[in-house]
Amino acid sequence: MIDETHDASRDALGLLATDAMRARRHPWAVVGLWAWETALALLFAWPAASLAGAIFGRGASGDGVAWTPGAVALLDALPRNEPGLHAVTTAGFAALALGAVAGLVPLGAMLTVLTYATREGRSANVTRSLSEGLRLFPSMLLLLVLAGLAQGAVLVVGAGAGSLVEAWTHEGMGEARAQQLQGLVLLLTLGAASAIGAAHDLSRAAVVRFKVRGWRGAMLGTRTLRLSPLGMWWSWAWRAGASLAPVVAAAWVTGRLGGGAGMALVVIFALHQLVIAARVALRASWLARALRAVDATLKRVA
Repeated sequence: MIDETHDASRDALGLLATDAMRARRHPWAVVGLWAWETALALLFAWPAASLAGAIFGRGASGDGVAWTPGAVALLDALPRNEPGLHAVTTAGFAALALGAVAGLVPLGAMLTVLTYATREGRSANVTRSLSEGLRLFPSMLLLLVLAGLAQGAVLVVGAGAGSLVEAWTHEGMGEARAQQLQGLVLLLTLGAASAIGAAHDLSRAAVVRFKVRGWRGAMLGTRTLRLSPLGMWWSWAWRAGASLAPVVAAAWVTGRLGGGAGMALVVIFALHQLVIAARVALRASWLARALRAVDATLKRVA
């Protein structure tokens, strides 16, 4: 007879060793997040594709006319379809908002997979990880709101400070030097906003690692960043920068291929998926690094 108590505990999740919190150990978690990002991209692109079909028709060339050099046809069509463009823009922002909020569940699921395993050393299955993502949702949402407010405040204050610096130094130092100083202030502002982004992810990792609520997670994440500000910021920044490289490369190739049908469309679709996969892999790598960092913070301050 099977020991039901032992059988139930077999699926209980235990904390992984710090060094085992690696994204490369969990490829299926990366695939799951890639699937979510792809579905979100389709949700975002569908209204725009529908509008393009309504404007340019669904003939042999389709919306390929919009890809002609100079974009004359596109620039001519947009002003004459302002209601449709407004609807597409609204739908796009709605999709982004939905992705930012609903995406907290698969994000929490991925963090759970990166942090915990069963007694047999297996990763949490889809059902278990998603249920953990749902449980973590209130704390993740609180962190999202706090980070959004903090970044918004930093950007507003930084933009205002840059304008004041430019105005104060315009006459005494000249226009060129004043604009350089304004640019420096804006650069520092972007750096501060990115540091808040890094602290945000560290706070998310702390919520999952220590099973605490949002406020406590925010304090632990901020402490982790404070203990190693340059190291943590650089770990976040180089991955964020690297994630832009496939976007730029795919945009260049897409521009060269145009909007033609057939093999060009297949190549564009494949590039789009590769971009998403690369960005998700880099994102997972950073989240694993954040988990190891907050775990090490606990041992350092204990």
